Parts: sequence; structure tokens; C-alpha cells
Amino acid sequence: MILDSISKPSDIKKLNIDQLTKLCAELRSEIIRITTKNGGHLGSNLGAIELIVAIHYVFDIETDRLIFDVGHQAYAHKLLTGRREMMENLRTENGASGFPDPEESKYDHFIAGHASTSISASLGMAKARDLDRGTYKVISFLGDGSLSGGMVYEAMNNVAGTKNFIVILNDNQMSISESVGAMKLYLAKLLASRGGLSVRRLISKSLTLLPKKVSRKIENCVKAIIQGNNIFEEFGFQYIGVLDGHNLGKLIKFFTNIRDVATYKPVLIHAITQKGKGYAEAERDATKMHGVDKSKKNKYSDVFGKTIVQLAKNDKKIVCITAAMKTGTGLSEFSEKFPDRFFDVGIAEGHAVTFAAGLAKQGYKPFVCIYSTFLQRAFDQIYHDVVLQNLPVRFIIDKAGLPGTDGKTHAGLYDVSMLQNFLQFVIMAPSCKAELESMIKFASDYNNAPVALRFPKSEASDIYQTFQFSLKSKVVLEGNTTLIVSVGDMLGTVLQAVQMSGKCPTVIDARFIQPFDFETFYIYAENHDKILFIDESVLGGFASLVMEKLFADGKQSLLTKVQFINASKFHPSHTSRNTQLSISGMSATDIASLL
Repeated sequence: MILDSISKPSDIKKLNIDQLTKLCAELRSEIIRITTKNGGHLGSNLGAIELIVAIHYVFDIETDRLIFDVGHQAYAHKLLTGRREMMENLRTENGASGFPDPEESKYDHFIAGHASTSISASLGMAKARDLDRGTYKVISFLGDGSLSGGMVYEAMNNVAGTKNFIVILNDNQMSISESVGAMKLYLAKLLASRGGLSVRRLISKSLTLLPKKVSRKIENCVKAIIQGNNIFEEFGFQYIGVLDGHNLGKLIKFFTNIRDVATYKPVLIHAITQKGKGYAEAERDATKMHGVDKSKKNKYSDVFGKTIVQLAKNDKKIVCITAAMKTGTGLSEFSEKFPDRFFDVGIAEGHAVTFAAGLAKQGYKPFVCIYSTFLQRAFDQIYHDVVLQNLPVRFIIDKAGLPGTDGKTHAGLYDVSMLQNFLQFVIMAPSCKAELESMIKFASDYNNAPVALRFPKSEASDIYQTFQFSLKSKVVLEGNTTLIVSVGDMLGTVLQAVQMSGKCPTVIDARFIQPFDFETFYIYAENHDKILFIDESVLGGFASLVMEKLFADGKQSLLTKVQFINASKFHPSHTSRNTQLSISGMSATDIASLL
């Protein structure tokens, strides 16, 4: 295999075009094999291979800066930069992360687990280079889905005049699901006018005998007549497109020209690729094969999706909003059955929240469905646009808690500490399928304040076969000596620990993080020698809320009994959730040892 000869970026420069073509095929096979075994992002990586090979062949990856946006398209880059052995254990302990990470390799210059960030980061690096009188190139590898995030345009607003600054737009008309919004249509318009590129080349050749400034003005005038200026040029880029992102020979030629001559202004290269290229199943269903998920079905998000569809049949005020995560948040069926009440706003979490606030203001019941790690991006909108007006926006917070193999960029540990600052916020955490179904119904009917419902990526258990909804905590077991307060999905682990220990503690299922049922808690707390609070958030989360309340109620004596078992010891690695529970001291074995 040619891939066997690649141990560092410079090795690729020794290959001819036929060998590079074969290398692309080998990378495709390797990525399919690795993701099939370990899980991970498949379609996005298969579509980016020729672009990444051409970048590594033309540019000096030892000194130039290559920044990904988002990082789920960087697998080929990792395989070409000495991490083939690590990729064998992708998304597992001691293996490669699913995203670029500077701690993993010197060739990863910026962490990239969220979207729409690369132009800002790249521009900062380019300005630092200029201040240091450096000469290296800065390359932003931008997925077209990231163009739905407003941060991209904030960055482009400052990019004019920056030299040796290159943006490669990987346009596959997809983010995770199909790309949405006006920018998608605009890129399609540019694609439809791609014939203007060859005409402009012919004109450029005809103007070679004229002075450079004169020829450039004439070329721009003719181009404006043929195609018109586009948005990227208005931001100050030299726009080149639309290129075939799988034609390796032409990509190398264009990149070489840009590398050698086009340094007087920022350059944006627009390349069309096919998500899932070279793998028939991924080509047929790019959304389904965006990533290979090794987890079990009947996840909490699946339960949410089925439940919200049933509720929406009888309540025409229910609407659902997601930020480019239709499938991941369980909304595929809802989007099909209620297309007029489903809104995918693209990778624009802040807009999603304020958009929901507008819907709530007009009497609708918006459910904003966003992963915990991405909800952080909308903190200001939650406070200013929802909380200050006390609007009943329903937040469905998926992947809350330990991130498992998704790693540190997707840690869902901070939503509780963020939202509990707002006292009117109702924050719920289901321990099983039945609780989740009841909590969704409660959220739908509750119009007095904003509501958050948080749950992990894991499979929803059947701890309760039937469930009667109540604002009160549920006493699951009554025992002696030790009192355990379990939050959310941790209840299954707690009950497993009780069984392992052979002890008989009292176990309370909190259900509500805010308002927490302190009345029930106090009844039991006084009569137990040890109190354990167990939840998947950080110390500033539920634990902070409990401690402040104990002081406010004059219950300082209880603090000598209390021990908080939470994710504050989380080690930011990509490994199984069970391993992360052990690292954090939250496994069933750890809890059993405390009883």
C-alpha cells in the first residue's frame, strides 16, 4: 500500500499523480474500515479526501497552518500526519480523537469540535504571523454547513487585505443533514454559473500583454457582466470556483497557482464534493451515513422523537427547532409529519433560541432541540431573549453528561450550572423512558416559565414500567444509614451499585434539578448518617444549588454528611462512558464502595 510509505506530511510530495490517485482510494478504504469498527464520522471524511490530499501535496504542512471547520472531516489529514496507528483505535482510549486536537499532534493547530470558527481562528493566526513578519500560509478548510453560522460572517467582515490567507470551501450541500437556508441556495447559484470560470481564464490569457493593474480591472469588469460579483468578493476575497473537489489533478494545479502567486489578498476556493464519495451506502443516504453510531437504539432522543410526534397530533401549537441536528435529536419523523412546524435553522444556535422566543411570544410551544455542548453557544440569547421575558421556551438538551467517545469537545457537563442561574427555569432529568415521556408532556403543558429537559446519549432504561408524573422526588428504596439522591440517568448505575454492595440505603430519584424537592429530601436527610448526591454535571451545577440552599435554610449540619459524586473529575478524553464514569468516581463499583 502507498499509505504504508506515508509517515509524515512531506512523504506525500514524493508521489506522482497516479500514486496520489491510488492513495486517495486507499484512504477511502481505510476510513471506511476504521469507522465501521469504531464508529465515527464517515460521509464527511469520504467527501473531503481529494481536497486534503491536494492540500498536503501542494502546501508545506510542516510550517503552514491548516485549520478545520468542523473537525469531523479531518480523518484523512490524521492518516497523512503520522497517526495511522492512533486512528486504528479512533475514538477509544489512547486512540485518535474524532476531531483535530493540538494536544494530539503538532499538525492540528486548533481544536475544532464546533462549527463556524475556522475563519476567525485562522485570521487571528494570520495577523499574528504578520506582526511577527512571518511568511507561512494560513488555510481554513471550511465545510459549507458552517456558512449557516453567523460567526463566519463576523470573521469575513474583517478579512479584507490579509495576505497568504486561503479559505477552501468544501461544498457538499450538507452539514449533518442537508444544508438549509439562503446560503445553500446562493452556493447553488454559483455552481450554476460555473461556466464563467473558463471564460474568465480565456480573457485573462488575452490580457497578459497589458499592465497588471489594467488587465485586472478589465477582467473584473467582464466577469461582473458574465457572473456578477459574489458575496465572498464583496467581503474582500479573490473568489475561485466552482471546482470539482474530486478532480485531483486540477485541484493540485489550482492550489499550486494560489500558493505561488495569489498572496496580495485573501483567497476563497469553492470546491464541490460528494458526501460519502466512494461508498455506495453513504452516497445513497448521506444523512444516515454522516456518522457510524455503535451505540444501541431506543436512545433518549428516539423516545423524545416518538413522544413529541404523538403530542403534536393533538396540539397544533407545538413546533420543533433544531440547529442542523434533525436526525441526532430524534426529529426526523416530526419533520416528515409536520413539515410546516419543523424548523432547521442550520448551525446557528443563538438564532435558534431567539427564533423560539419569538414563536413563544406569539403563543406557540417551541421545543428547541440542541446538544448540551452546543447550547453553550446561546447563553446570551437564553438570558436576554427568553429569561428576561419569562417565555415558555422548551429546551430539549440531548447528549447531556459525560460525552463518551465524542470526547471533550462534546462534553455535556455545563448546562445545569448555566441554566440554574435563572431561578424561574424548570430543569428536569429523566431516569428512564417512562419519566421522559411524562416530562415531555409536562413541558408541553407548562406555560409559566422556560423549561429544560436534559438527558444523555445512552439508551433509555425501563426502570419504571408505569409512571405517574409528580413535581415531587420519588423514593425508590427506603433503607438506613446512607441516603442517595440520584439525578437523571444515573439511577440505573445507583441501583446496580446497591445490588453489588448488599447494603440497604435509601435511594431518591430527584427528577427535578430545579426546583429540587428539598421537602422530601429533608424528611430523610436528618435520619441518615451519610448523604450522597450523584449526578452527571460539574461542581458548579446541582451540587452548588444544594449547598447554597442548605446554608440558606440553616441546615449547615447536614453538610458534614453530604458527599457530592459528580463529573468534576472528568478527564477530557474520548473513551467509553463507562470508563469516564470510573475516572470520575461515578461507576457502580465506586458508588458501592461508599455504601
